[in-house]
Amino acid sequence: MKAQGSDGLSRGNLNVGVMAGRSMLDFVPTHLNAFETSSILLPWIKTWTGSDKLELLIPQEWFTRGHDLQSNKWEINVDGLKMPTVKSGFFVWSPAPAAAETAIEELRRARHKRQRSHHLVIIPRLMQPYWRKQLYKAADVVITLPPGHPAWPSDMFEPLTLAFVFPFVRYRPWQLRGSIHLLALGREVSRLWRDNLSRERSLLRQLWGVQRRVSGMPEKLARKVLFSEQIGNVPDCKTRKRRGGKLGKNRRGSAIQE
Repeated sequence: MKAQGSDGLSRGNLNVGVMAGRSMLDFVPTHLNAFETSSILLPWIKTWTGSDKLELLIPQEWFTRGHDLQSNKWEINVDGLKMPTVKSGFFVWSPAPAAAETAIEELRRARHKRQRSHHLVIIPRLMQPYWRKQLYKAADVVITLPPGHPAWPSDMFEPLTLAFVFPFVRYRPWQLRGSIHLLALGREVSRLWRDNLSRERSLLRQLWGVQRRVSGMPEKLARKVLFSEQIGNVPDCKTRKRRGGKLGKNRRGSAIQE
């Protein structure tokens, strides 16, 4: 509000923000995605995604490549029919806030159809009531990058939402959403962004690669890592209770000795 000029308008300050001639959309760019507003965001993301080949989806690709379909590539199935080629990948969905609701709707469809791709959703926190509920239903974990971070300067004004959507796993509960380990990583990253950035890259790499690490583990070990599941049962034994009469005698004896 200070940069936009509304805060100083009541005091007669007419030389700041919109009152000085700037456009209102400069402060609420609902038509621009995160990469269009911050040019240093993508290099920062590549530092913790490693060697994975990220595919930045444009709006037209939400309905094709986002569903693992390769454009202009076809194959013949056993019935002799021409079918589109399917290939999983590492997709980055970066819709403008005004189009985020449509993008997340397509993402939810794509995830149920194709279950081997990684999805990273990046949206500035504008028009959040339109897309927040659907995003939290689709994502395994959601974290918020505050303004003032080197990759998201303070002149962005609003935080940046990052949502991780991982492939399904081959055992119950079939997805990583709700696992204690995953939520702990998300909380730790958020805490580091408030305090310091010393371990930021290593924690984000752990968060990005957690699905691939547990997918190669045996089911029992993976569930123990993700959900802290105890191996073995609680011993079935009776508890020893002290009877009231015996307890009273002990109290009377202690009183006499005093």
